[in-house]
Amino acid sequence: MREMISFDQFLTSLPGGNFKGQQQLTAFRVSEPKSTFVPPNLSVVVSSEDPLITLVSARGATGKSRLAEEVSAIKQVPLWLLNEDKAVSGDALRTRLGDYTDTKDGLERLSSDPNSFLLIDALDEARMRVSGASWYEYVQTLFSASAQTHSLVLFGRERVLEDIWAKSDNRVNWFEISHFDEEQRARYIDLYVGNARTEEREAYAATRDTVLAALSGAVDGHKEADSFIGYAPVLYAVALLLSKGNLINIRASFESEVGNAQRIRVLGNIIEELLKREQEKTTKLAEELETPAGKMYRPEEQVDWLAHHLLGADEPDLSWCEDESLQSRYCRNIREFLDDHPFRSEGEWANPVFSAYIAAERFDKVKTVPLQEVGAATGLLFEFLAAKHSEMLIDESQLAALHTSLVASERHDVEVSVSLAGGEPLVGPGDGEGVDTVTGELSLWESSGSRWESSDNRKSIAVDVVLGNSGVFDLKGPLASLSLEFPNTVTVNPSSGSATFGPDCFIRCRHLQISGESMQISIGKNTVGGHHQKDGVTQSGGPDVTFELTGGLLGNAQLVGEPTVDSFELLVPPTVRMGHPWFRHQKELGLREAEPNERAVRFVKMMMNLMRNHGHKGTPAVFDKKLEGRQSVKGHEFKHVIARLRADGVVAYEGPMIHLLSPWTERRFSGKERAGVQTFEHMREVWRPVVDAIQEVLDD
Repeated sequence: MREMISFDQFLTSLPGGNFKGQQQLTAFRVSEPKSTFVPPNLSVVVSSEDPLITLVSARGATGKSRLAEEVSAIKQVPLWLLNEDKAVSGDALRTRLGDYTDTKDGLERLSSDPNSFLLIDALDEARMRVSGASWYEYVQTLFSASAQTHSLVLFGRERVLEDIWAKSDNRVNWFEISHFDEEQRARYIDLYVGNARTEEREAYAATRDTVLAALSGAVDGHKEADSFIGYAPVLYAVALLLSKGNLINIRASFESEVGNAQRIRVLGNIIEELLKREQEKTTKLAEELETPAGKMYRPEEQVDWLAHHLLGADEPDLSWCEDESLQSRYCRNIREFLDDHPFRSEGEWANPVFSAYIAAERFDKVKTVPLQEVGAATGLLFEFLAAKHSEMLIDESQLAALHTSLVASERHDVEVSVSLAGGEPLVGPGDGEGVDTVTGELSLWESSGSRWESSDNRKSIAVDVVLGNSGVFDLKGPLASLSLEFPNTVTVNPSSGSATFGPDCFIRCRHLQISGESMQISIGKNTVGGHHQKDGVTQSGGPDVTFELTGGLLGNAQLVGEPTVDSFELLVPPTVRMGHPWFRHQKELGLREAEPNERAVRFVKMMMNLMRNHGHKGTPAVFDKKLEGRQSVKGHEFKHVIARLRADGVVAYEGPMIHLLSPWTERRFSGKERAGVQTFEHMREVWRPVVDAIQEVLDD
C-alpha cells in the first residue's frame, strides 16, 4: 500500500517559493486564495531524495487544478494554465518567463534559484492540441529548465505524466491526489451547504451521513467504495441535495439504500431527487398556465431540455401540451427555470456528475463533440452506462466517448481495457472489405486493496460497433489501453495533427493509415527500457505499442520523440521494407504456416508478455480481456483454453485475473525476442506440454 501524505507535507516537499514577477498574465500568474478549498491527501507514487521535478496526477474532475491554484497562492509562485495559453512549443517557456519577470533572463532565474519554481497545469489539453514535434520540443525545454534545481511542478492526467516520468532521469517526486477521507468528505459537503442548515445541525448531520452511507453501499474495507464517495463531483451532488429540501424526507428515502452495493444507482437516485425538486418549483407557473403541475417540467423533460441546450440533442417532446398557443407560452416561461437549473452554471455544466448522467440517459441522441467532452471530463459516463447496459449497439464516435471516459477513470488502483475484434487480417489477398461490425468489450477494474481478483469490482460493457464505412475501422478515440484486431484498414485521423499511441496499445490489421503530420509513442510509467518494474522488481515485458500489419503502414505521418525499439515495434511481412525511422522498429511478422501450432505458441508467448504483478505481492497475472484481445484465441475457445490450463495447474482464474501458478512462475520467459533474456525458444521443451494441451483444445 502506498504512503499517504497530507497537503501540508506536500507543500513542505516543494521549494521555498516567492517567485514573483513584474507582470501578471492571464494564463501565467500567481493565483488568489479561495475559501472553498478542502486540502486533500496525496499518495506517493514515486519518491526521490533530491527531486528536480514534481508530478501531480489525478483522475478527471478530482481537483488538481484547484490544488494547483492553492499552491500558487500559498507559495507565491506563478501558475501556467496551458488550457488558456495556445503557445506550447520549444520557445514558449522562455518567452512566458521573460514576459512574467519583464527581463531577458527569466528562465535563467528560474533554473538557478533554489527557491523559485513554476506550476504548470493542463498538460493533457496542451498535448492534445499541438503537434507531436511541438510537444516533444516543449517537453525537452522542461527537462532543460529543471536540470539544476527543483524548478517545476507539473499537473496532469496519469497518461501524460507517466510519459514524462519515463523519459526523465528518475529525479522525480510523483504524487497522486487521493479521494477525500471520511472527515474531508463531511467538511467538503458542509462547506458547500454553508449556513443554510445551521439551525438544523443535528438533523442535517444525520441526513448527510445517511446519504453517504447509501453511496458507500455500507461495504467495509473496500477501497473502491471510498474512492467513489470521496470523489469531489459526487460530494458536490450530495451537497446540492442537502442544501435545501426536507431533511426528514431525504433521510427516509435513502435509509432503504444503506447496504446496497450499487453505488452508481444511489448516485442516480440523488440526481433524480434534484430533478423532482426542480419540478416542484414550477407549481406557480402551472397555476398561471392552468396546467396540472404533474405534467409539466417532469424529470424526463428536464433531461431532454438539458441534453438539447448543452449536448446538441433535439428539443423535448411536449405532446402533453396539445394547445400550440399554450405550448409556446410554456416554452417562453420555462426558459427562466432552465437558465437557473442547478445542473448548469452560466451556460456550462455545473458539475461532471450532471453532464455524465444526462449524456448517459440520452446517449444515442447527443452530438459527437459534446459527448466526447463529457467523456473526457469524468469516468462516470462509462459507469452510468455500465450500470444500465451489459450490451450496447454503438457507432465509432460513441465508442470513442466511452473509451475517453474510461481513460478519465484511470489512477494507480484502476485498470481499464478496450478489446475489439472484427476478424483476423490475412497475408495476401483477402476479403476484409465486407466487414461492417466489430465486437468488443470495454472494462474497468478497481482494486479492493492488495489484490485485483474480485469480479465485483469489474464494470464492463459488451459492444457491437457499427462502422461508418464497410471494411474500414476509424479510430476516433484514445489510442491507449487498446487491443484491436481487424481484417482490413484501420484509420487514425487526429484532430490536432498528431496521433499519440500508447501506453498499452496493440493493433493487428491489414493496413494502418495515420493521417496528420506526426505520430508519437507514449511510454507507461511501469516501463523502463522495455522492462516493467513493480514493487522494485524488474520484469521482462513487451513494448508499450505494437503494430502487426499484414499489409503495411499508410500515410505521411512522421515518427517524433525518438521512441526506443523496446517501447515500439512494427511487425510486417518480410516483403515489406520500411524507411527511416521506421526500419529501427521493424520486425518480421510470423506467418500462419510457419508453425503448425502457431496459435497455441502465440497464446503462451502473449500470456508471458502481458503478465505483471498488478499491485500485489503474489503471482504474476494478466487481465483476461487483455490476453484475449492480443491473440487469435477468443470467445468460447479462450474460455476452454483457460479451463484446461486451470485443470493442468498452470494458471488460476480469479475474477478478471489469470494468475500463473508455481512451478510455472519459475519457468517464465520473455514473450518477445530480446538479447540477454530467456525466450520461448530457450524454454520450448519446458513449455511443450502446455502448448500441446492448448492445441488439443483448439483441435476439438
